[in-house]
Amino acid sequence: MIRIKDILSLILSIAGIAIVLVLTYYSTKWLSTKTNLTLRSKYISIVDRIMLGQSNFLAIAEIDGKFYLLGITEKGINILKELDNFKPSEGAILEKQADFSKMLDKFLKK
Repeated sequence: MIRIKDILSLILSIAGIAIVLVLTYYSTKWLSTKTNLTLRSKYISIVDRIMLGQSNFLAIAEIDGKFYLLGITEKGINILKELDNFKPSEGAILEKQADFSKMLDKFLKK
């Protein structure tokens, strides 16, 4: 026979877990916004990057208004070429953000 005391204990346990999950979600969201604000640079930004291997990347960096192709490995970072006529596509940046939003919406609907 199930007692009311046992049911209340179960409900309180489930509510406690739910509260912990909600607090964890909002605290990580808050921390990520604070981290992004401190990690942003005034003069340097990575425009795009592609992974070539486990620890090898090609990246396009904007440094003080100039664009550079960088080779990034475990051993270091090398400037491969200065990109004189490079103009980043605003549409491509917005498209990547939209794709992430779509993926997140699909994930949350499941």
